[in-house]
Amino acid sequence: MSYVCVVGGANVDIEGRVLKTLLPGDSDPGTVIRSPGGVGRNIAENLARLDVPTHLITALGRDDNGTWLHDLATASGVDLANSVWSDSAPTATYLSVLDSSGEMTVAVNDMDVVASLDVAALNARRDTLENAAALVVDCNLASETLGHITTAHTGIPLFVDPVSVTKAVRVAPHLASVHTLKPNRAEAAMLSGVEISGERSLKTAANALLDAGVRHVVISLAGDGVFFANAETSGTLTPPLQDIASVTGAGDALMAGLVHAHLANLDFEDAVRFALAASVLSAASESPVATDFSAESIQRIINNETIIKEEAP
Repeated sequence: MSYVCVVGGANVDIEGRVLKTLLPGDSDPGTVIRSPGGVGRNIAENLARLDVPTHLITALGRDDNGTWLHDLATASGVDLANSVWSDSAPTATYLSVLDSSGEMTVAVNDMDVVASLDVAALNARRDTLENAAALVVDCNLASETLGHITTAHTGIPLFVDPVSVTKAVRVAPHLASVHTLKPNRAEAAMLSGVEISGERSLKTAANALLDAGVRHVVISLAGDGVFFANAETSGTLTPPLQDIASVTGAGDALMAGLVHAHLANLDFEDAVRFALAASVLSAASESPVATDFSAESIQRIINNETIIKEEAP
């Protein structure tokens, strides 16, 4: 049976949310929750919930948090048999603070353990990577590791999440090997060299990424939806108005939706529509992976016909 292999971060998410207006420099009343997270881990769990056989190659510390993450992911249907266990670094932690609307205001990540996912570690797991129907990586990986994946596993569709502006630079030398790139506005601007200020500049930035060799570009616009482009088509899909519980994990659901749709042989626009509906479902949940995340729940959002397309200028 074909499967997807995800290579990337897994961490403990500690999320604080203020109840009213955020007051920087002060102690703000709110709530604090702990949940399993990490871009790679979230994508993997979302794929498993979409009934896609999924292997996750991540790095975990030999500590209570590592065991907790491993057991939860395994219970969700993700195969972690090829993950790396570190004796020297703790399991990664992501600390974020959200305002009362659910938007992230500041975050700190401790991801040193991901350095264990080096070229030697991936060479030892070559067979798992080589036999995947698709590879998904996040830019928590070092540039050298990303480069190794692009050269050692050519011919397998590669989906890349840049993670952040700081980490997106790691994929810049390897864009010609990317099947689907899912940046946000800031990451797309950095990777394309185009200042993004509106719809027209979105298309210019996407075209620059296509010229660099990326086959499909999907730029996340947060609450405004997504801009998508390939050699044949481009446009913006806008989601329905909704109450956002948390944006944490919505981008990971978007990526999982893109991978699932690719495996289902959907055309590009339909794939992006499915993926955007997946992110809408995720944003309605307070947890990074929605408990009701499924192809059926996503399809119900699509059937409501509230996702609107605007042609690119």
